[in-house]
Parts: sequence; C-alpha cells; structure tokens
Amino acid sequence: MTHSQKLLITVLALTTLTRCNTRERELQGVWRTDSISNFVNGFSFTNNTFDEHWSTFEYGADGVMTERKKERFKTYRYQLPGADSLVYTDSTGHKLSGFQILKLSDDQLILKKAQKPYLSGKNQELYEVRFFTKIHAGK
Repeated sequence: MTHSQKLLITVLALTTLTRCNTRERELQGVWRTDSISNFVNGFSFTNNTFDEHWSTFEYGADGVMTERKKERFKTYRYQLPGADSLVYTDSTGHKLSGFQILKLSDDQLILKKAQKPYLSGKNQELYEVRFFTKIHAGK
C-alpha cells in the first residue's frame, strides 16, 4: 500500500468517526414522539394523537437511553454504528432493536424500523416510521 493510499484511508476513517461523534451529540437530549406511521404492503396508517401512553426518549452522553412513560421508565444502551443507524442493546451488549435514521437535526428525529411480515410469502414490505421533536431546556 502506498503512502497516498494509507493517508486516504486514515482521512476517511477520521471523517467517519467525526461524523458519528457529531451524530451522537445531535442525538443527545430529550425527544418527544409526535407521530408513528405504519406501512404494510402499500397501505399506511398514521397515529398522531398524543396520549399518556406515548414515551419520551432521553439520550445521554454516556450511551444510555431512558424511555419514560408516565411515572415508569426503562433504560437501554444505544449505539450509532453508522451515520444512518441507531441500535438499542441491553446491559450485556445484546441487540434489542435497530432503526434506520432518516433524519436527525437539532429539532427533528425520524426513525424507520423494519417489521416482520404478518403472512408468509414474498414481496411484503412492512415498516414503522417514528417522528420525534426535541424538547429544548426552558421550553
């Protein structure tokens, strides 16, 4: 491998790491669920009626996410293995759930999760898209 190739690989690796660290900082904070859309083989349903059963999600700098619903809460570890993916794990590192990040900005988070088909057979497309708004301190 030439010096130029090594330099290029190093620059690309550092750029990827920096982007992931930036994404982690963008994700940190408290997010409120705005709506959840379910897509099943071309049909869709969107629930945007907030009720007491919807959770807020707090992503900490320590890699811990706390899901709060009423007075109850659950904690998970979270990771951003790539710029467009979010994974929840248990305390041992076992993967519990994974999402594709469709959008992550200072105010909005959109996550997509593939769902298992209800019926056997090919050509089924099932997924859920969750829309969140960041709750900024003082609002």
